[in-house]
Amino acid sequence: MKIIDKTPLLDEKGNLGVVQRIQGMFQFGFNWPRELEVQKAIIAFFDRQLEKGYTLIRNMPLGASGIVIPMILLGPAGIFVISVSYLKGRYEAKGEAWNVDSGRGYKPAPENLIQTTRRMARALTVFIERQGVKVPTEIEPVLIAGDPGLHIESNRPAIRVMMIDGIKSFVTGLATARPVLSAESVFEMTERILNPRPPKKETPESSAPTVPPAARPAPGESQPKQEVSRARAIFNASEQARPFSPEDFDFAMTDDASFLPELPGSAPISPAGAAKPAGSAKPKARRILGMTMLQIAVIMALALCLIAIVTGGVIYYFLYLA
Repeated sequence: MKIIDKTPLLDEKGNLGVVQRIQGMFQFGFNWPRELEVQKAIIAFFDRQLEKGYTLIRNMPLGASGIVIPMILLGPAGIFVISVSYLKGRYEAKGEAWNVDSGRGYKPAPENLIQTTRRMARALTVFIERQGVKVPTEIEPVLIAGDPGLHIESNRPAIRVMMIDGIKSFVTGLATARPVLSAESVFEMTERILNPRPPKKETPESSAPTVPPAARPAPGESQPKQEVSRARAIFNASEQARPFSPEDFDFAMTDDASFLPELPGSAPISPAGAAKPAGSAKPKARRILGMTMLQIAVIMALALCLIAIVTGGVIYYFLYLA
């Protein structure tokens, strides 16, 4: 299985440093390092069980929309958006509801993982189809319990939900399932996710009016200017040769993506046709090493507290114990 890791802040060995761990907790949430750990365990199992023909993309950002898909699995059996939970305790997956055991029964959990995973699958579908291609098969959302301490009672959930002991049967089913995607389709969908391209613009053929041949200029007269149509063709060719930026693509996909801001961590998306005044745009916060000034201030405060504790321990040792 081919693994493409898009997780930010990791070093060359795929590990998090101390500063990167703190930065990730500020940027993605306090439990982000734990989420990466359970992802790594599930990916290692997939890698041992799935052979060639499958590609797994980890923590893939959808352009500049702010949406990050935890795991995308592409292969002959289909396309799957996989969310791995680090939670512990007893939960209930009932229809589209995600409930937690309160001791007196189940109540809605603070975050509905079922709906979040479904929206991620829908967001990926929009992301691909906005490039002018149709997804050859429905993208299936999957929720996996990444911690053995998470027990899920399934009551006809809206998506596929499995505990950690059900992963083996899931992977076995993928390996023995009837192929629904060819190798070419898997490659094309992978490329569309990693390197999005704008849709091809169709130029309708219009019947050009018959223009009489231009009269040859008389001696002494200047040559006529180049035809406007030729100048326009040269301009269009230069425009098409410009490199495409995924950020430009995000403005094109906002029409059908009104649900995207509901995803955790996603930035609100304004309508495609609404242009913001230049004066109302907020300047981007200054960043140093990828961190805002507030994050750096908090890290410095924690460092000062650690230095104070160590200094106090050294002073106490020399005054009372030495």
